[in-house]
Amino acid sequence: MALLGYKWDALVSRLNARWQSLLGLSAAAGVQVHPASLLRFGPGSSIGERSIVYRGVSILATGSGSFRLGRDSHIGAGGYLLVGGQRLVIGDDVAIGPGLMLFCESNAAAEAGLFRSQYDRADVRIGSNVFIGARVTILPGAEIADHVVIAAHSVVRGVLASGFVYGGCPARALRPLESEGGGA
Repeated sequence: MALLGYKWDALVSRLNARWQSLLGLSAAAGVQVHPASLLRFGPGSSIGERSIVYRGVSILATGSGSFRLGRDSHIGAGGYLLVGGQRLVIGDDVAIGPGLMLFCESNAAAEAGLFRSQYDRADVRIGSNVFIGARVTILPGAEIADHVVIAAHSVVRGVLASGFVYGGCPARALRPLESEGGGA
């Protein structure tokens, strides 16, 4: 019975992806966008083949802002991705756990003025073959190279180099990734 529910969910999510493509999103073959997700996208936004946006994900790109989710990637349930007028690029074969908080723009502290009117805005890039654990926070301007693992509850800012497991607040390299066959 559970399998039937999953198949039904996948079918409805594929139909919703087709609907999003009618609204201007470039959605490749096999894309699933759960209907309980919220997508706002600017020109050039796209989702690659066989990628999935799970239940309760919000991707908010406004004005000229856009996002790209590569092929065979997914964003776990409950993710909040505030792109604003910036650009978010997520590579191929990326697995993002539930509860991601990703900001291409955020309020910022400044010496003078109201904090609510000060912003830090920058594009975010996530490479290919990346695993991002549950409840990770990614801040404006973050660059995550290919072949990276990020532990749950980490806070990412700056550049994360390829070939490492990162974790903490702020995220730092914990150890190199294992060689082929050794796992992460």
